[in-house]
Amino acid sequence: MHRQPFDMFRLFLSLFQDLPPLSRTLYIPGAVLLVGYPVLSVLSPDEGEAFVTAFLLALGVRIAMGFEGMVRRMLTRYAALPASVLALAFALAPLLVLLMADDPIWCQRLQSAFYVVIGGVFLLDVLTGRNDTAASFWPDEGMRGYLPNLSRMMVVYNFSFLLLNETLIHTVSASNWLLYWAVLPVLGHMVLRALVLTVINLDDDGQPV
Repeated sequence: MHRQPFDMFRLFLSLFQDLPPLSRTLYIPGAVLLVGYPVLSVLSPDEGEAFVTAFLLALGVRIAMGFEGMVRRMLTRYAALPASVLALAFALAPLLVLLMADDPIWCQRLQSAFYVVIGGVFLLDVLTGRNDTAASFWPDEGMRGYLPNLSRMMVVYNFSFLLLNETLIHTVSASNWLLYWAVLPVLGHMVLRALVLTVINLDDDGQPV
């Protein structure tokens, strides 16, 4: 790995200097990863194991911080018990996968799998003419008229990030990918916000208002 762990953490902090105030759920998991990785690298002789363990901890923090929101989205589609079971299954499945991993590629491919699953769900909604998933993300009454375009937009969003992730896996070192993952929530938030605003400012014919 070409970049020193502590150098990555300093670079990570510098990326937030000129950004508006953000929810802590966007940057705390990345901070956990970039603090945990150098510490575990010192404690473990196996650098790959240290990477995976640090990623597991950071992913656990990200899932824990987003768990309530995931349950709320599930409750818009399912009863309380099925929603809770599904939320727990989605939360625990990636963590169980990483518990058996010993190579950074597992972490990288897990991120790609996330985009495949979420993008696939939205794609299925588009093909079947449904907007249930989009409605669970944007439940406000005022967003109802935009749901079809939001569903299509989410297909593009997820598969675009899938392509970006796969490109980075093949072109950059694992340490540089680690920094990308740390800032990914902020990057994804900014891109998604811009796309949603674009959808809202389109008329029914798909032309700018």
